Amino acid sequence: MNLLIFGTCIFSSYRLFFESFFFNALYFFIIYAIFGSVAVLIHKRIPNAGDLFKRISIMLPVFYLMNIGALHGAFYLYKYNDLFDCKPVPDMLWYTILYGCIMSTVITFINEGMANWEKWKDSLAESDKLKNSYQRSKLLGLKGQINPHFLFNCFNTLSGLISENEEQAEKFLNEMTKVHRYLLRSDDDYLVSLRDEMKFAQSYLYLIKARFGNAIQISTDLSEASLNLMIPPLSMQVILENIIYTNALNKKEPLQIQIESDSANQLNIIHSLHEKTIISNLNVDEGLDNLMTKYKLLNSVSIQIKENGSQRNITLPLFQTRNVQI
Repeated sequence: MNLLIFGTCIFSSYRLFFESFFFNALYFFIIYAIFGSVAVLIHKRIPNAGDLFKRISIMLPVFYLMNIGALHGAFYLYKYNDLFDCKPVPDMLWYTILYGCIMSTVITFINEGMANWEKWKDSLAESDKLKNSYQRSKLLGLKGQINPHFLFNCFNTLSGLISENEEQAEKFLNEMTKVHRYLLRSDDDYLVSLRDEMKFAQSYLYLIKARFGNAIQISTDLSEASLNLMIPPLSMQVILENIIYTNALNKKEPLQIQIESDSANQLNIIHSLHEKTIISNLNVDEGLDNLMTKYKLLNSVSIQIKENGSQRNITLPLFQTRNVQI
């Protein structure tokens, strides 16, 4: 830059060379600090990695105009101030501006390339976390249902129904099959429709009610629009299992569970509290903690848990689309 501005005059002596270097370095340090601030501002306005070329198409014209102003300012400063013996070469102004614009272009592409490289590496790490979390969720759901205790309870209930009411026994076996078919499904969707998830939840709750009877009372109020929204699979199994196995169940004071949607594309699971054990923090629960992690990895609003003395409200955000970008 010094050579373009002053020509070979800067090589007249070591003193001139270092003086010009010092003043130009100071001047352009300030100028490019301003460039950096502008770049950060544009990044904040257009942060998405997918908008790389849109961001660059805004940055470069702005930087070109800034280069024109900065280099005109440099020529004016050195021309009318006796900072050192060399004076700018007027005919080199636009060559200097061209050089500044070329360097701005190169530096912008390097910076954007490095930034997107880091985002790409981070996205791979997040993708692995999401896949692991998803598979862990399936495993936890499977573990929570197909364990010896659950199977024993189901078969014990089924055995009693066979001797008492064959029609109910057939219904119980049918719902039990639906639950396990849903748990063992082979698709790798990160989201399923709330409609499908609620069909599973109804079958799951049927099995639970067959065991506990009127000790559990469930009501649902879901809009048709909400049923078409998406939710991570087995979310309801995690929530319902947490509710049922952390509350005492008896027919005199039934456990009330209400499942409803709201206008904010959220699913609210509200239940009464009948403490069985002291739980200092629901996040320590493995299944619920895993579900919270999954929502975080899906870049969604986090799960909200609000509690008063008599009831707890667990709010799950619902998604508009099945496709998840990972």
